[in-house]
Amino acid sequence: MVHPKLDDFIIKYLEGDVTAFDTIYEETKKSVYLSIYSLIREQSTIEDLMQETYMKAINYLEHYRVGTNFQAWISRIARNTTINFLKKRNREEIIDPQESLILSEGFTENRILDFALDILSGLEKEIIVYRIILNYTFKEISEILDIPLGTVFWNYQKAISKIKKEI
Repeated sequence: MVHPKLDDFIIKYLEGDVTAFDTIYEETKKSVYLSIYSLIREQSTIEDLMQETYMKAINYLEHYRVGTNFQAWISRIARNTTINFLKKRNREEIIDPQESLILSEGFTENRILDFALDILSGLEKEIIVYRIILNYTFKEISEILDIPLGTVFWNYQKAISKIKKEI
C-alpha cells in the first residue's frame, strides 16, 4: 500500500474508527515481523514482541507525523522493543550463546534466510532484512537504525560479500 493511503487509515483510526487498525496491521505486519525476526528467532517471543510493538504504536500514534513513512516508524518501534527485550533478558538470566542461534521448530520455510542471518553480524542482519526483504531504501534504513548512511552502505556491501562467499 502506498504511504498516503496508509496515512488515511491512520487518520481514520485517530478519529475513532477502530476498524481502520485492521488495515494498518495487515499492511505493516510483515515489516514488523521481520524487524523482530532479524534480532531474535524464537517464534513465541516474536509474537509477544509484535503485540507489544502494536500496543506501543497505538499509544504513540498521535506522535506519528502523517506524510512520513509509517512502515519505517513502526519498524523502528519493533526494533527498539526487541532490543529492550534482549537487554532485559540478558540482565535477568545467563544464557548459552549457542542457545540464541537455535531456530524455533516449525519455521523451516525460511531456511535460506536463516542461513544468511546465521553468518552475518547483528547490524548486517538488520540491514539485509530491511533492504532485501522489506525493500527499504538505504536512507530509510539509516533512519530506522539511527546510523549514518555511509555505515548502512558499508555494512550492506560487507554482508552481501559474506553471503556470496558462503554460497
